[in-house]
Amino acid sequence: MRSGRYFAAGLTFSRKSIEFALLDLAGHIVGRESVAIADQPALSVAEAAATKLSQLLADRGVPQEALVGMACAMPINFGPGGETVTAHGVFPELVDPAVMDRFLTTFDMPILLENDGKTSAIGEHVYGRQPGDGRSLYLLHLAHGVGGGAVIDGVPFYGANGNSCLPGFLFPLDRPRPSGLDLVETLVAAGYPVEDFGDIDPLIDNCPEIEDWIQRASEQLARAVVAVTGFLDPTVIVIGGRLPHRINERLVARVRAMPLQGPSTGINVTPVRASTLGPEGGALGAACLPLYEKFFNGHARGHEFRYFQDRGRRNVDLPKASSGSREDGRTL
Repeated sequence: MRSGRYFAAGLTFSRKSIEFALLDLAGHIVGRESVAIADQPALSVAEAAATKLSQLLADRGVPQEALVGMACAMPINFGPGGETVTAHGVFPELVDPAVMDRFLTTFDMPILLENDGKTSAIGEHVYGRQPGDGRSLYLLHLAHGVGGGAVIDGVPFYGANGNSCLPGFLFPLDRPRPSGLDLVETLVAAGYPVEDFGDIDPLIDNCPEIEDWIQRASEQLARAVVAVTGFLDPTVIVIGGRLPHRINERLVARVRAMPLQGPSTGINVTPVRASTLGPEGGALGAACLPLYEKFFNGHARGHEFRYFQDRGRRNVDLPKASSGSREDGRTL
């Protein structure tokens, strides 16, 4: 099969931004884009995203019929067997199944749903892998909540219902948490004009509230790092999500400086690094999923998820990155 014959798209979004990724069958990044939008309900976000996706396809010369599908990475959890979806409270309208169905049908193509922490882990493993990362990676996803995702021995790890690797229970909802949304709310309470994650970056260098938050959040994340080391034993733990890269780097620096004890005798804490992809990782990882579902399901391992409103998800093997692959992509 020719790599330029088939394509897949990935999408992730917050209230004020949409991230797209477009891949060909060989895993080359054909296009990626971050688009600022006005704060609006999820259905309006879907309409804006569908319009922007059509423009991206046209700009890259990709006909609609060559697109095998799209995966949407969202802050969601799955019910028993992966058959139902519960969205994060920041998008309360998506809790209604009828609204969720309208959201999905806006795009007029096969849609896969996945938790944004898991797609970010997949994106980091395929497109952001660093020397020494190996094939087992855990990503702490700091965004609307404190999420996570893991790739173990090259395979995305889902669990029985698709809800594995969620560290948020370590940080009760009624207390300060190391989430991106918590930082947004902290800055709003201090009087800063922050509405979404993208508004944080200009404040980083001259904002004592951010420094205080980083100190507190890094101490909390250190607990998660020790827990992940004990439960999953990955080669590396990545701090990523929707926060600016400079904040992720400072969180990592603080965690590395702590004299952390491993989870058991003779066990060192897993090395920690900052994500190289940031918010784009979720869209890149999501774009991999339709290609795996369509062409590489022979690599599937473990639990095969049932369809949610005629849209499927599958646990699939992630092939190794090719040493001869292009700089802008990876061979699937």
